[in-house]
Amino acid sequence: MQYRIGRWVLMILCAMILCPFAQAQPTAFLQKHCSICHDARERKGGLDLTAVKANDFARWVKVHDRIEAGEMPPRKKPSAEETAEALKSLRLHIVKLEPVRETGLRRLTRVEFEHTIRDLLDLPGIPLQAELPADGSAHGFDNNSDALDISHVNLAKYIEAADRTLDMAIATQPKPPSVVKQRISLANPHGFVAHVLLHGDGVLLKNKQPDPEFPPAGEHMHLDQGAHERLGSFRNGSSVGLFRHEDESFHPYFIEFVTIYPGAYRIKTSLWSFQWDKGKVLPARGAEAVRLSIVTLTGDGRGGGHPSTVLGYYDAPANQEKVHDFVTWLNKNEIIGFNTASLASGAQTRGKYRAMGFTGPGIACDYLDIEGPLHEVWPPQSHRALFGDLPIVEFKQGDQPGTRAPKRRPVRQEMGAGKNRPDATTGVWTVHSARPLVDADRLLAAFLPRAFRRPVGPATRKLYLAKVDERLKAGDCFESAMRWAYRAALCSPDFLYHVEPAGKLDDHALACRLSYFFWRSMPDAKLTELANGGRLRDANILRAQSERLLHDPRSQRFVEDFLGQWLKLRLIAATDPDRKLYPEFSPYLQDSMVAETRAYFREMIAKDLGAEHLIKSDFAMLNERLAVHYGIPGVRGSQIRRVALPVGSPRGPFLTQASILKITANGTTTSPVPRGAFVMDRLLGQPPEPPPPNIPAIEPDVRGAKTIREQLDKHRSHPSCASCHAKMDPPGFALEAFDVIGGQRARYRSIGVGDPAPRGAIDPFIGISFKLGPAVDASGQLPDGRTFKDIAEFQDLLAAERGRLLKNLARQFATYGVGRSLSFGDRANIDAMVTAAQKSGGGVRTLIHELVQSPLFSAR
Repeated sequence: MQYRIGRWVLMILCAMILCPFAQAQPTAFLQKHCSICHDARERKGGLDLTAVKANDFARWVKVHDRIEAGEMPPRKKPSAEETAEALKSLRLHIVKLEPVRETGLRRLTRVEFEHTIRDLLDLPGIPLQAELPADGSAHGFDNNSDALDISHVNLAKYIEAADRTLDMAIATQPKPPSVVKQRISLANPHGFVAHVLLHGDGVLLKNKQPDPEFPPAGEHMHLDQGAHERLGSFRNGSSVGLFRHEDESFHPYFIEFVTIYPGAYRIKTSLWSFQWDKGKVLPARGAEAVRLSIVTLTGDGRGGGHPSTVLGYYDAPANQEKVHDFVTWLNKNEIIGFNTASLASGAQTRGKYRAMGFTGPGIACDYLDIEGPLHEVWPPQSHRALFGDLPIVEFKQGDQPGTRAPKRRPVRQEMGAGKNRPDATTGVWTVHSARPLVDADRLLAAFLPRAFRRPVGPATRKLYLAKVDERLKAGDCFESAMRWAYRAALCSPDFLYHVEPAGKLDDHALACRLSYFFWRSMPDAKLTELANGGRLRDANILRAQSERLLHDPRSQRFVEDFLGQWLKLRLIAATDPDRKLYPEFSPYLQDSMVAETRAYFREMIAKDLGAEHLIKSDFAMLNERLAVHYGIPGVRGSQIRRVALPVGSPRGPFLTQASILKITANGTTTSPVPRGAFVMDRLLGQPPEPPPPNIPAIEPDVRGAKTIREQLDKHRSHPSCASCHAKMDPPGFALEAFDVIGGQRARYRSIGVGDPAPRGAIDPFIGISFKLGPAVDASGQLPDGRTFKDIAEFQDLLAAERGRLLKNLARQFATYGVGRSLSFGDRANIDAMVTAAQKSGGGVRTLIHELVQSPLFSAR
């Protein structure tokens, strides 16, 4: 009797909900297909439809999504027509329940803040985001309005950032600093410092001048930890540096040059390597790796609490000099250092001489030339953006309004800075204006619309002009008074926030949405011109501008920021692989992983590849280090390039890239659960429910006694866990074919039980202490009953779901592009975008264009 009453209650409830929206079929659908499991008596999955209120928006969305995904009903499937009618009525009801959603007021993220300052004042290398508080995250992205709160800490840091920006932007002398050309080598007195800290770390020195302390010309000396203890941190004035070992504990750097003036510098260096194949029979996997070595140039190679920024990786061919020449931005107090990259990490030698007896490969640096700072014009563009062509004169009392000279931070002569010292100047120099308020009004009229990214009326400009007048009357000179106004502008809500009208965006708001989507920065002159003319809404112009922005180098910011959050690349260094289990891991390998993912996404956009390439591909974006790691022969050098894959290789797509596989592991072991959850959430757009609070996590078994599949069995058999694990575990099981650092494997590594691993299987110069444990089982069964025996078969099954993959990618683009979570009502726009993209081939670039053209993108 209770069962019958429950079913009648469900029918009445469904009728109350759905009858006003037409069809009777949904009531019959729920009564026929759902009530048997989800009434007050059965409550399967914790769902009692008789208890769901008519206005329970979230619950009805879940019911809709489970039916739409084909997960419910699980037994006897209704016809497609019956399901479509039920879903249609459910959608009508849910849309009516949902409140209208608009993008909330959003401030700039710290990434956007830094890029906007750089583009506004032409300061391409100013570092600001690391000094600002970390942004929150909502719905997967930090530019979401739900995550961008503000506090007094933010405000204080914005003031500091504005002061730092103006310090760097404003010229403090009428003539540019002299361009210094300086050659730095180990032959220069005090030119090189190295700290040798670990066994196996060797510094190889080749003498070029007679020196009784070192071997004669042409002979070599290796320094190990014992030598370090005898010599300490050494300085040698008569040697060219040759280095062994890429471990992070070895940090050579050139101390003779210290940047005093920030700006562009030309760097030229000569690199080569030696002794790659001497006396070694190399395994197939490592043959390519030991024929080329790389040197990492950093903006600050001192280590020990000093931040370092990698400038790039540079080839050092065996027994052949290679000259590298490039221009980069250096900030004050930065020096140039480098470390080895492709040499084996963890290599050691045994016996009496230890590292001094090492005869393996090494890297040589003959010299490093630095030229700069390089300025195309003076005053620089940053200064001209603030003061135009007003003259810079020596400050003298009575010559101009104001009794107080501008404050200048003293330029300090750095120890060992060599020729790169400040130019001799006397007195204090400042910007001069004969008509201060007239010039101030003119300068603000040019600056404020660019800073605020839209037209600025006279009333707003007069507020800032009044601040200038106030400071002049208080005794400040013209430059200092203008600085007050500029700092106020850079800390104002008009600069710090995306100002968008409610409803449909105007042209300037649309220009901002476009530029911050592709560049993470302000609109350029072309976008501003189109917005001023009211022409940006033209579909052809909007498409052309999207293409232009995508082709611009600044679109790399979109690639890095979007992937950093969608695929969690920002977490690549969150775990350190166990050195005993994965001795081949290195910072160079990790940087190559990230470079692969970014380059692959860029290639997908450039070639307009379909969403199936997220899962399966016939090419990969590789350099030599990654190719060796993946077991793909024939790739040379440090540069990432497109490489055709051998038939049957699972490599290439995001699914099997080492970056994703490392991010979804804990540094010691892998688990199908986080990897499966990542695939469900990030690639398929179906995040699993959080685990029940009373279910303990699985502890990794590094001894190799049990496989992770065996450990998971107790979770999969638990009633509260079974349904989620049925969806989550299959992709995770398939990815068990790859280890913690993305290497393909047939057996697990362990530090306890197992067979000895063959020496030289990784690198002939790396000692191996791990063992080979149980065999990997990468087979599984999907929730719909389809099975796969390995990663390749799983890729075939998942890649076939192109529509599902494309729809999730559309959601990710849209959430990131509009800065808010998507509502249920937005699904119609997403479906329209996906349908249009599929008609044009289903490419990623096409999908981006469909988003930009959609009503979703052009409305708040």
